[in-house]
Amino acid sequence: MSESERLRVGVIGCGVMGGFHVRNYLQLDCARLVAVADPSRASRRRALGESQVLEYDNWRDLIEFGARELDAVSIACPSELHADVALEALGAGLHVLVEKPIATNLPDALRMRGAAFEAGRKLMVGHVERFNPAIAKLRALVAEERLGQIYRAHTTRVGPLPTRIQDTGVAIDLATHDLDVMQHVLGASIGEIYADGGRFMHSSQEDLLTCLVRFNATAGSEPGALGLLDVNWLTPEKTREIALIGENGLLRASYITQDVWFVESPTAPVHWDGLSMLRGDGEGAAVRFSLTKAEPLAAELRAFCRCVLDDTPEPISAHDGVKALAAALAVRESAAVRRPVDLLDIPAPRPMAVAA
Repeated sequence: MSESERLRVGVIGCGVMGGFHVRNYLQLDCARLVAVADPSRASRRRALGESQVLEYDNWRDLIEFGARELDAVSIACPSELHADVALEALGAGLHVLVEKPIATNLPDALRMRGAAFEAGRKLMVGHVERFNPAIAKLRALVAEERLGQIYRAHTTRVGPLPTRIQDTGVAIDLATHDLDVMQHVLGASIGEIYADGGRFMHSSQEDLLTCLVRFNATAGSEPGALGLLDVNWLTPEKTREIALIGENGLLRASYITQDVWFVESPTAPVHWDGLSMLRGDGEGAAVRFSLTKAEPLAAELRAFCRCVLDDTPEPISAHDGVKALAAALAVRESAAVRRPVDLLDIPAPRPMAVAA
């Protein structure tokens, strides 16, 4: 691939996640990593290994350089800096991929969305689970109505307390993933959230939450599905799963193994010949889908490069990021006040009218 067909990228933040960005960009044929920025030289060298690119202590210096030599930046610095870094990068004419959450508060997130719109630049949010093959399969099966009417979505995202995350709790760091995935897979928005939890081991942030969400009703007469989220940093074993219950059975996916299973309801009409032969007494037949495993982050970064190079819409827009953040903040608010919270309806930005 020629240099003109490769996106010139800088990475801001070389911690654990930023290091993953660096290593993937170095391997993608549609990208050329030009520069990185992080105040820690040790973090930069750990991320780069033997690779030699321009290194900056200060992200502002990278953006000043990038206005001339870069096309885009990946932002993988602490969440509270996302808005400042993204707004400056967009103002310099750069396309931006920002790790989730898009920001830590809604005003900043909306400013970022508006700045990208005004600058005519891409602003993609790194909700990486959308690029997990298991989630893509789940979404396709739901779209094909394999489950019929969906009654409930249940997500589990638990594991040990990470030492690297100090600036946010599980609402923003963990629940944001599944709040976005559930809306993406079901094709429905969240209307109401009730959550409870607390801080048990983390020094300053909540580390356990249980959330019940109600999705808005679909266009037809069906009532909105329920959602249940279990997120914590207190479980010694890491689990990442989502299960959907519907009139035709159960769909279950593992984010980690990238497996998808369908367990048919014994009362559901049989539409698959294979299932009719497998069906037993009192329990629906089960099918495991064989999926090609993939690295979600590599797929995400490739999709970002392609949307810039091909000038196509971002696979995960700033508006998607705003909606996921609004839901996560509602989870945190509900847990604090211990009562249901109606989710704010945030309309998508309208395209600007073209003058005649």
